[in-house]
Amino acid sequence: MKKKNNFGAIDIGSYNCRLLIAEESHKGLKTLCSSSFPTNLIKNLSFNNEFNEENISKTLSCLKIFSDKLSKFNVVDYRCVATEACRTVINPDFFTKHVKLNTGIDVEIISSEEEARLSLKSCEIYLKKIEDYGFIFDIGGGSTELTLFDLLKSKYQSKSISYGVINLSEKKEIYDNHYVDNQLRRHFNHFKKLTKDLNRDFITIGSCSTVTTICSVFQNLKYYDPRKIEGFEMSLDNLNYTINYLTKASISKLKKHPCIGQRYKLLKNGLIILSIILESIRVKKMIVTQKSLRQAIINELKHEYEKKNKL
Repeated sequence: MKKKNNFGAIDIGSYNCRLLIAEESHKGLKTLCSSSFPTNLIKNLSFNNEFNEENISKTLSCLKIFSDKLSKFNVVDYRCVATEACRTVINPDFFTKHVKLNTGIDVEIISSEEEARLSLKSCEIYLKKIEDYGFIFDIGGGSTELTLFDLLKSKYQSKSISYGVINLSEKKEIYDNHYVDNQLRRHFNHFKKLTKDLNRDFITIGSCSTVTTICSVFQNLKYYDPRKIEGFEMSLDNLNYTINYLTKASISKLKKHPCIGQRYKLLKNGLIILSIILESIRVKKMIVTQKSLRQAIINELKHEYEKKNKL
């Protein structure tokens, strides 16, 4: 009987640190372990471009647990990537060396282009619903990635901006609401110019917690149910209706919602960014997904392992 191999992917994000371990099976890849811990690594980074000791400590504690899980599940290969927080910080080498020394994990700080590529690859299952042009966006903790892809020419163009659901509040504190909102519009209007000659409404793929929360609220879910969220399609009218409802809702109402709770501040910032994206792109409908770059990493690791070992 053929031996099964396990692969791991770690994403050190601006707010959460996430792990995925999967094994190859006759049906593809089977998830063995999926973990996520809030470390808020990017908090206050807008003010001094340095990680604070508390959040470094939380991240290291999380990665120690992940390192143990990689060993426990006999992972044959893994990839650990870090995104916007580590791209922004003034001393990324100090952090990556600290992680290696304390956990044994090698951290790779990836570019925004690589982050966008992996995000797009993770959503390949939904590309068959899009004939030629489409968009995928990911509103993270410290940045937002927006990618226009052309399936006919196998090309894509991405833009990453350093505004996410955590640092948006910090940037507005440093500058002001008007300045930050105008900056967002200026960045996203780049895509309006790119698509002005196409004269069409686009199918978009939303791959972030802002979108999955909107989807949960729209469906009036009593708890967060991934099975009812993954692949769900929302029309522009339904999307705008839910955004408007959440924008006007009181803080107490948001905190009481089972799919929002204490994350209401992050959701509020996500709604601001998403609303400005929708001003810049003519959207027909949005496909909601929880798939992340971790899935893409696992698939690529499996492919490379098989190629190297000629399985």
